[in-house]
Amino acid sequence: MVSKKSHRLLLNMSNEANKGPPSAITLGFSILTHFLLVAPIIYILVVAFQNYSFFSWHPICMSVGVGLLITEAVFSVSGEAYVAWKLPRRNRVTIHWILHTIGLTIIGIGLIIIIVNKVNHNRPHFATTHSQLGLTTIILSVLTAAFGVLANNTVWIYPRVRPIFVKVAHACGGIGITILLLATLINGTYNDWWYISGTTTGRDLTFASLFFAGLLILVKPILGAVSRCRVIFGPPSSDT
Repeated sequence: MVSKKSHRLLLNMSNEANKGPPSAITLGFSILTHFLLVAPIIYILVVAFQNYSFFSWHPICMSVGVGLLITEAVFSVSGEAYVAWKLPRRNRVTIHWILHTIGLTIIGIGLIIIIVNKVNHNRPHFATTHSQLGLTTIILSVLTAAFGVLANNTVWIYPRVRPIFVKVAHACGGIGITILLLATLINGTYNDWWYISGTTTGRDLTFASLFFAGLLILVKPILGAVSRCRVIFGPPSSDT
């Protein structure tokens, strides 16, 4: 006899194999999300280069690493990104961790740049809310990424730990980290450096654009995490 869980797994595999091209709504959703991400990042880069200095590479690295690579990594694995709709989930997961690895590397470079810049100007390290939030978020991001390696290789701990526990923990951690990364990026526009070349209107538009982009990116991951939590904490399924 086939259990209900096995039946659902087979049904999901069938749906994955027979998945058709994205609808007009899905395509519009993807285009809107990418526009909301790319537009503020381009603006941040323009501001950085207008008042170019060694420090400029900090916002450049952070905006590209977070606003383009990390967010695209989340969006691609959810299956909503138009460029990834033909790919099976296994391939999307591969794109997910590759983009995350590159993104975290660039973020790490941005962290080194700001540390060196502080040393060059004899300024205290991690003395502001932005720097403290950024350091905490980077540390948690690395830990979540390391946990993602385990989530992608659950055979290492099975059957001692059910794979769904690891995957749900990684998904929930990833959602939280994405929120923190975007919050840190937005918070970075609220400093004296921004007003040298940027404007209050530009900052507000950057805030709004990244905020709504984050909501659109995280809708499906949040729904997926809730669904998996129901499987974990719900009543056990019986064989039919």
